Amino acid sequence: MSIGRNFDEIYRALIALQTADAFDIACPADWRPGDDVIVPTAGSCGVAKERMDDTENLDCKDWFFCTKKLDKDLVLNTVLKK
Repeated sequence: MSIGRNFDEIYRALIALQTADAFDIACPADWRPGDDVIVPTAGSCGVAKERMDDTENLDCKDWFFCTKKLDKDLVLNTVLKK
């Protein structure tokens, strides 16, 4: 009771945690539904090459760091079970 609470941040963090679990991804700092998400690192050289070649679905900065778009409505419908 002696500290303030930012309920918007608590809600954002809970949605991010549930999204990461539901879609097997990671959410960057200050992530909100509709923002890009981080794809887990490739487990092999072959998968890394496939990711680097998949410019339609993934935005790869390097072989180990790729992001992708995740639709806001899909996230909210999945996480909030609308």
